[in-house]
Amino acid sequence: MSKVGIIANPAAGKDIRRLVSYASLTDNREKTDLVRRIILGIDSTGVDEILLMPDYYGLGSRALSGLSRENIKAKISILDMTVSGTQEDSTTAMRMMKELGVGCTVTVGGDGTNRAVAKGDRSVPLVTVSTGTNNVFPLMVEATTAGIAAGIVTRGVVDMSKVVTTQKRLVITRNGNETDMALIDVVVLEQPFVGARAVWQLSEVRYIICTRAEPDSIGLSCIGGSVCPVRSEDDCGLMVEIGEGNIRARAAVLPGVIQEIGIRSYRKVELGEEVQLTMKPCLVALDGERELVVGALAEVGVRLERDGPNLVDVNRAVREAAVQGFFTSGD
Repeated sequence: MSKVGIIANPAAGKDIRRLVSYASLTDNREKTDLVRRIILGIDSTGVDEILLMPDYYGLGSRALSGLSRENIKAKISILDMTVSGTQEDSTTAMRMMKELGVGCTVTVGGDGTNRAVAKGDRSVPLVTVSTGTNNVFPLMVEATTAGIAAGIVTRGVVDMSKVVTTQKRLVITRNGNETDMALIDVVVLEQPFVGARAVWQLSEVRYIICTRAEPDSIGLSCIGGSVCPVRSEDDCGLMVEIGEGNIRARAAVLPGVIQEIGIRSYRKVELGEEVQLTMKPCLVALDGERELVVGALAEVGVRLERDGPNLVDVNRAVREAAVQGFFTSGD
């Protein structure tokens, strides 16, 4: 049976950065509509089953309540799992979906949501729909098209090698052992405690290590992109030291917020290279959220690898299917 999973995070895009920038808000009513459109897109491709992650708001059940079930051919069910209301829900749901044999999973959220999903499994191809605050990993794509692309990939309509690429990730190590990961950036903060999870005050930032640095994105990785652009397909990352130096860069660090930042130094990070954190004690943020407190004696490293999630190119998948006549019938 062909199966597609949907992981929609009701908490995505509701952090403190909404109060200090001009970011738009995707509320849970809109997210419910997104999930409905994703379901309809998937169903149109002839997928046998759709699995939904349960959540504290009930995005999946609300989406289903607004659909005419008799017109949907796929079997639709909500995973039987305990809801904690934390990012662990996304990790658990992805792990369960992998075990249940999904061929593709659609995520609805931001960088943090996709990081949590990747911690559950990195082998199942992802179709990402952006709803977070500073989004670099997920795509801005119409939800209906996202569902169609997920169905196409799941059913094997197109050659996976043409539409799916393995992304980079940053592996966090303590004493040489992997303990966590980030998909876009690891930010070292001169801050002794977590406080508000989202990073928005540049005065605290000392180092940024990122898998990609694109000047047309939003967020702290954009700072690196202003001086040394690195793409997702490049076999390297970038490390930037923030502070007064010879370089001043302008970057869109938040939606509608363009700031000039002092840069002391920057350099590319090669695949497999591990950067040791030398500023201690410190706080480490992963994909925009404060996560790790690093003590003065801790041995913490950040290693760049290309073994991250498999990401579906939505536009290419749909085009490839069209070329093969997937959307047509008759002569």
